[in-house]
Amino acid sequence: MGQVNMASIAHLKCDYETWENLFLSNEDNQEQVDNGNFLYGKANDNTAILIMKNVDMAAMAKRASDPEFQKMVKPYVEYHEFFTLNEMKPPQ
Repeated sequence: MGQVNMASIAHLKCDYETWENLFLSNEDNQEQVDNGNFLYGKANDNTAILIMKNVDMAAMAKRASDPEFQKMVKPYVEYHEFFTLNEMKPPQ
């Protein structure tokens, strides 16, 4: 699968601040933010947007399919939308 740059829209069941605390406390998300690999922000009270660089797709698929991860996220996130991003180079 390799590494991919991606964006995600998280449609929240909770308020943004509650989701943010959960997001930053899970796995290595805080470290990824601190290193500049993950950028995230509030789109509105119940929507967060994330930009993630160099995501290991195999590891992400494994995490997303983990029943414990699903159980943890279920009370807070209605659903996610995912998009792949490609770097644009200036025209020659």
